[in-house]
Amino acid sequence: MAEAEATRPSVKNRRVTLGRILALSRPEWRRIGGATVALAIAAAMNLTFPAVFKQIVDDALEKVDLAQINRVALALVVVFAIGAVASAVRYYLFSTAGERIVTRLRERLYRSLVHQEIGFFDGERTGELLNRLASDTGILQSAVSANLSMLLRHSVTALGGITMLFVTSPILTALMLCVVPPVAIGAVIYGRRVRKLSKEVQDALAVSAEVAEETLSGIRTVRSFAAEEIEAARYTAGIDRAYDLARRRIRAGAAFISVAFFLVTSAGVAVLWYGARMLADGSMTVGALLSFLLYSIFVGGSLGALSELWADFMR
Repeated sequence: MAEAEATRPSVKNRRVTLGRILALSRPEWRRIGGATVALAIAAAMNLTFPAVFKQIVDDALEKVDLAQINRVALALVVVFAIGAVASAVRYYLFSTAGERIVTRLRERLYRSLVHQEIGFFDGERTGELLNRLASDTGILQSAVSANLSMLLRHSVTALGGITMLFVTSPILTALMLCVVPPVAIGAVIYGRRVRKLSKEVQDALAVSAEVAEETLSGIRTVRSFAAEEIEAARYTAGIDRAYDLARRRIRAGAAFISVAFFLVTSAGVAVLWYGARMLADGSMTVGALLSFLLYSIFVGGSLGALSELWADFMR
């Protein structure tokens, strides 16, 4: 008994952490490194837009030479072209890296399964193993490819945008960032809830897959006992449980999105109100206010995307 306990994996060892997931991407460090460089270039190009937009608006209001406005607008088009190319390179490298990672992962998982002792298969269901091999590896593929790309992109955009917000107006930035702590705390609570529910959904789907595999592989036996409806009811019970769990996860997401949206939009109203007062007393130009609002949109969109990515990583 003591020997069995010694060989049993601990909860700590079995727990999937973000670090262990990201470790799967180490063999693709060259591709991911190149993609990260392209990502940084694309993010930098995007962050220059509000600053250039401010220059165009202020120049137009001050009746500066139209040739200067044309030159600034042309430079902005060039910036967007560079950002578009960098975005394409980022997408290609991250996507191909993800495909290569999940291919190796499936091969390793399958080799591990076929080399298990026979007793292992007495305690494991074939349908569940097949579901893990197909479905769970697909979720990991998203985590180490598309989601990793989005995590880096939105993190760079959020940090760069916040920096530019402080440069534009420290007062308005402090006012806007008041909503970040409650949203961040809500994201952590929501992520833990999603992690628990997502695991239960995957388990329920695995059970349903096992029922389907048993029924279809033994269809002659099922027909001989006229048990089609019984087996269909077993499968329906499994997928109905998965649906109920998924619906609970969706309800949690809807509640979080609703609260976060209200806080963010309320902060936007406060920024507009105080910005209008600054315009009235001449402490801020129209172009600076518009630039600040654009950076706010960038930052808000990135923070919202990061909260959704957190939920995906918890899955």
